[in-house]
Amino acid sequence: MSLKYNLEPDPYEPIISIGIAAKKLGISPETLRLYEREGLVIPYKTPTRRRLYSQKDLEWVDCFRKQIKKNGLNIAGVRVLLALIPCWELKPCSAADQDKCAAYMNGEKVCWMIEDRSDTACAEEDCQQCAVYRTACRAGKLHEIFLRVKDK
Repeated sequence: MSLKYNLEPDPYEPIISIGIAAKKLGISPETLRLYEREGLVIPYKTPTRRRLYSQKDLEWVDCFRKQIKKNGLNIAGVRVLLALIPCWELKPCSAADQDKCAAYMNGEKVCWMIEDRSDTACAEEDCQQCAVYRTACRAGKLHEIFLRVKDK
C-alpha cells in the first residue's frame, strides 16, 4: 500500500504568517494590518486570530502596492478602483439580486467590504473564496481600469 501525497503547492492555501508575509513584501506587519482594515486584503484567521496569507494574497498586495507607487494612488483610490470592478458580471446575479445588492448600489466600497450582506445573493459566501475577491488580483492595471471607466 502506497500513500499518495499532493506535494504541489496551492497558491490559495493560507500558510504564510504575517511576519514572513511582511518580510517577503518589504513592508511592516502593521502595514499589512492597515491594508486589512482598509479592506484591500482578507487574510485567513486561525481560531486564535493569527493571520495567515496565501501566495495569491501576497501577489495581490504586491499588485496594488505597485499601483500606489507607480501611479501615485493612495489607499482610498485603490479602494474606489476596486469598487468599480463589476462583481455582478464576475458572479452573474439576477436583476433582482442586483437591485438589492449593497455593493451594486455603492460605488465606494468593494463588495467584500460591505458589512451587511444579509439581503444579497452571496450572504452566506466566504469572501476569501469568492470569485470577485480572487479575480481582483488579476485586474492588474487598476489605473487603466479607472481611466476606461472615467472615459465612458
